Amino acid sequence: MSAPRWRLAPGLIFGRAALAIYLVIMVLWLTFPVVLVLLASFQGTLEVSWPAPVSFDAYKTIPPSYWEAFWFTIRAALLATGIALLVAIPAAWAMVRGRLAGRRVMSNLVLIPDVVPQLILGIALLTVFIPLRLSNSFAGVMLALVALSLSTGLRFTEALLEGLPDEYEQAAQSLGADKLTAFRLVVLPLIAPGVAIAALFIFMQNLITFELLFFISGPSATPIAIRLFSDIIDRGIVPYAVAMAGILVYVAIAFYTLVAVSLGPKYMAGSVMSRKG
Repeated sequence: MSAPRWRLAPGLIFGRAALAIYLVIMVLWLTFPVVLVLLASFQGTLEVSWPAPVSFDAYKTIPPSYWEAFWFTIRAALLATGIALLVAIPAAWAMVRGRLAGRRVMSNLVLIPDVVPQLILGIALLTVFIPLRLSNSFAGVMLALVALSLSTGLRFTEALLEGLPDEYEQAAQSLGADKLTAFRLVVLPLIAPGVAIAALFIFMQNLITFELLFFISGPSATPIAIRLFSDIIDRGIVPYAVAMAGILVYVAIAFYTLVAVSLGPKYMAGSVMSRKG
């Protein structure tokens, strides 16, 4: 029995080495743009030299208009994320636990914002927002982000509820809790880690959304992505634009780290929320 195992050992070693090399190449390929932006932010140019000198000059020259656009975007993205999840979680619970007729049709209809190009969605929303005086306003930008985020929030929470055995709710109801009480005290705490991960992805999507907001925004309501694009078109790659791009990367890393530390690696790796038995 030992001889066949010995003959398979070199193949197994080669397979593991090839897998390790593949994973390293994939990680390097995915992290390369992020590392490049961070290095460029300390040099104020995309033509990164090596070894990279560290300088905060580009950060110091970021104009007030950039900071206004940055905090405008943070507020709109956070509020849109919260509203999208407040709508998506009860809707997903109703569709999954309520066994609604036509549920699959509704789930597919919600995916329309992901299927339709943001360019078309932006034009459609603009035709609605202009008569309502919502274009070039914080409310308009926020509502546009909510429209984009609802599909992501619903898909996440629907999958979470599908993976959650309904025995937990049945047990709570057998002890006297009604459906809403069981949802509030049993279901929500169990899906909370998954909802936090959904919030992370939705927030990051809202933070960098460009095409949709290009039509909704204006001088009085300018997200940072639009501000960066406009300045790069008018003035080229200016140092403070590269520095602001680096700050957006820091925000993404900070939110990811916050969720990862709070939940632990098993949830970030996509493990199951709960198991039967």
